[in-house]
Amino acid sequence: MGSNKAVRVLEVLHARDTARRAYQLVLARPTELEVARNVICLLLWLETIMGVQVLDNVAAMAPAAISLTLVVTEASALFSYILHGHQLPAPLQGIPTIVALCGGGRLVDFRFFKFHKDLVARGVAVIRDNVGALVFDDNLHAMLRRFEDDVNLLLTPRPPPAPELMAPFEATTRTPPEDSRSALVAFPECHCHRPSSQDIVNYFEQTLGFGRCIERVETERPGAGQAPKHGIIVFMSAELRDKAMFQETAVFFRVDGHGMWVQLYMPPL
Repeated sequence: MGSNKAVRVLEVLHARDTARRAYQLVLARPTELEVARNVICLLLWLETIMGVQVLDNVAAMAPAAISLTLVVTEASALFSYILHGHQLPAPLQGIPTIVALCGGGRLVDFRFFKFHKDLVARGVAVIRDNVGALVFDDNLHAMLRRFEDDVNLLLTPRPPPAPELMAPFEATTRTPPEDSRSALVAFPECHCHRPSSQDIVNYFEQTLGFGRCIERVETERPGAGQAPKHGIIVFMSAELRDKAMFQETAVFFRVDGHGMWVQLYMPPL
């Protein structure tokens, strides 16, 4: 949605068809309307940043499946923690179902959400205000079904979509510019030495020779007995970030002999 060509509501509805099917499935469990919307917004944010088809997996679950119940329970609790500061019940703090959906925990685990709480809150709120508003709009989807039914009847002349469907999609809120120049850091799970924030800055600016390109680096302050796992690099610009990442989405770097994964953060809007 970053091109100059206007994106229409119809195109967004088609692009987020899986989110709509997952939403209807969650509602059919049954689930309270507000809880279902919170769950889908959180999963949409995860799908945006991880590049994995989280919602495809959810939409394919059976309505009575325990896996669906677990996803809804974990995602609802995470939403309340991130947006409202409510603590997760102890049994949910491993969020194993969501971790499994995201590939097993290299990047996403509960500590990820704890460290990136503000970042996630901004992104989820933007999704709820924009794409989510279309995914949850029953009237728009009814218009879309009527239009598709008319198309399938092969009527001549072909009926046009309703004006509401042809309206341009306009974002009401966006994530701050800083988010668009950030990258997420994940250290391998071991108790070996972790590079400091200054080590990471020196690596990109001096060892790799990119010059002044980083505004700041923040790393997790873990609990007792834990080694830092998560961090974030805020670059001076999105262009410098992409250059330092060699135009890749995720790169494994070795800083002073110690590994770290760095993944672009791609805000929803």
